[in-house]
Amino acid sequence: MSPPISSALIGSYPSLPALLRDVAAVRPQRPAQWRRGEQGYQPITYEQFDAGIRSLARGLLRAGVRAGDRVVLLMENIPEWAMIDYAILSVGAVTVPMYCSFRPQDVAYVLNDCGARIAITSGGNLLRHLLAGADEAGHLKQVYAMDCGKATDSRLLAFSELQADDDDELAEQLDSRLATVNRATLATLVYTSGTTGNPKGVMLSHGNIMANLEAVPGLIRFMEGDMMLSFLPLAHALERTGGHFLPYSFGLSVAFAERPDTVALNMSEAAPTMMIAVPRLLEVMRNRILGQVGKQPAVARTLFKQFLALGLDASRGRISTLGRLRLRLLDRFVGRKIRERFGGRLRVLITGGAPLSVEVGEFFEALGLPVIEGYGMTEAAPLISVNPMHARRLGSVGPPTPNAELRIADDGEILVRGPNVMDGYWKLRKETSAVFRDGWLQTGDIGRLDADGYLYITDRKKDVIVTSGGENIAPQRIEVLLDSDALIEQAVVYGDQKPYLVALVVPDEEACRAWASEQGLPESDWAHLCASKVLRKMLQTRIASLLHPLNAYEQVRRIHLLDTPLSIDDGMLTPTLKARRYQIFDRYGDLLEALYH
Repeated sequence: MSPPISSALIGSYPSLPALLRDVAAVRPQRPAQWRRGEQGYQPITYEQFDAGIRSLARGLLRAGVRAGDRVVLLMENIPEWAMIDYAILSVGAVTVPMYCSFRPQDVAYVLNDCGARIAITSGGNLLRHLLAGADEAGHLKQVYAMDCGKATDSRLLAFSELQADDDDELAEQLDSRLATVNRATLATLVYTSGTTGNPKGVMLSHGNIMANLEAVPGLIRFMEGDMMLSFLPLAHALERTGGHFLPYSFGLSVAFAERPDTVALNMSEAAPTMMIAVPRLLEVMRNRILGQVGKQPAVARTLFKQFLALGLDASRGRISTLGRLRLRLLDRFVGRKIRERFGGRLRVLITGGAPLSVEVGEFFEALGLPVIEGYGMTEAAPLISVNPMHARRLGSVGPPTPNAELRIADDGEILVRGPNVMDGYWKLRKETSAVFRDGWLQTGDIGRLDADGYLYITDRKKDVIVTSGGENIAPQRIEVLLDSDALIEQAVVYGDQKPYLVALVVPDEEACRAWASEQGLPESDWAHLCASKVLRKMLQTRIASLLHPLNAYEQVRRIHLLDTPLSIDDGMLTPTLKARRYQIFDRYGDLLEALYH
């Protein structure tokens, strides 16, 4: 397939919505989106998609939205999310997406920080959280909801009131406003976790995002009928660029999963050809497949093992002619059945947001499902490097994109610069200056380049934890809460590239001995008390209560108790009493890893 707009021509477009208008004009009757309904997945054509965007854009103009205004978008992954985003951008305003997991206090912080006057949501709990957060945000004047429910807030308006009919005057205003939007225009504020606990608003322009789009066609070839399944949060930069702007900019289509827990079912129904997934999802899929295989009769298990072994040999380029013939035969009985669970058309898995283990990558390659791993960060819109489809190397995150420059600093840190790099952090000049070094964005990651320019991530310089699900977590925020408990002296959170958080906890000896005495526990020396299940269970319960207000992915699931405090003398603390994470994890790594088994 030749995309309707080539990567070379993207450079001639001034903005994301201007590009989309031309795509819609070239292929008006092709599906842009697929919505799951009672009759299965039904298409929304590019003509209908474009009409929906224009209607909402006219409504925003009628509501008084000015160029540069911030508009908050809090909504599940549904077709309207995409229409609203493009409508906001069409009038020169700034989309501020929020995660559906945001609590009212998170909503209030972002609303106040970005100074939004308008917010748009779907309904239910999202509406309730939005209204609760809005009570602390004086700037917000209007909230549009697709389902207002029983809410009777003076700021609340029905979403239908934002959909304006085709009016000549408004249409002319829209065309005029769109003509002023260019690559330097701020497109979005994406709030990402910071080490202080307060998220920072990453400022991305139309040009930042379009630089990512320009790099993609040289890395992967699109085919007629290509479809992506959208289920990762659209507030996340990876899904927003890769599963939203990219398909619409190249005339592909997007099917929307109903809910996160229906992804497997929706995949089999929609039959996507491409999918963006975080490593944690691939780990879950792999474990599920292996679990199901383990329940099969011995003959079926043997055939699967043979198929997987031959598939691995083929993916590594080490298979003989006879082996290839055996693989084709086994694929008919084993491989095809497994791939049918993914809809039967899936030809590439794109992963990012967290490192992917080589073992998991090789598993899917062996199944005949190629995996493209990339690397990036929100501040780079987010793509920095990616494996080309035709020359991928498991274990690496590929060479830098053609329009990005990358170098390794003397201390091993990965530095990047280029048209994809953010304008800065919203209203945070000091933090913006701190993240740049002589014009290069400091990623906070340690890496190396091989002889062919492929990047390998070897460590993290910054303390932010990235789980295998792609969630960014500031451990200090959690540790401050834990350290505030009278029964906890010290706590260090662990979980980088892991499915959940665990922690090393040093109990407060005096307080915990007093608690043990009150419980009537037999007297014991301190080491034995710290090793007891009863103390660990009590502290785990207290920790769960302390962290209850935080997001689900910020909860500490398991703990290990230490009977000796971390100190400066043993090298575990800095002179200012900050935890030396590398040294701590090096010493206690085996204990922490054991908490995942």
